[in-house]
Amino acid sequence: MRSERLYRTEAIVVRRRDQGEADRVLTLCTPLGKLAVIAKGVRKVRSRKAGHLELFAHTRLVIARSRSSWDVVSQAETVEPHAILRGDLIRGTYARYVAELYDRFV
Repeated sequence: MRSERLYRTEAIVVRRRDQGEADRVLTLCTPLGKLAVIAKGVRKVRSRKAGHLELFAHTRLVIARSRSSWDVVSQAETVEPHAILRGDLIRGTYARYVAELYDRFV
């Protein structure tokens, strides 16, 4: 059975960590479950994907399957930025705590 090279999903970014000079590894909460993907070049100043892959953002993604390592984010579109979670200290703290629990237990 042939699997598709690209797949689409909606996701919430629950964790992100820098990888190399310009890349970022993202942990996503999706209908498919927890996914770890890499966003190539997202830390560059002129990156089009950077604003769509912020912490706690609800996004629509097109992801390319990789044979060797992490799947790669090829397109991103923000559905809901959830900026209030990043702007409010108390809500942001609770959101980070829930995201950490999700990352550890799922």
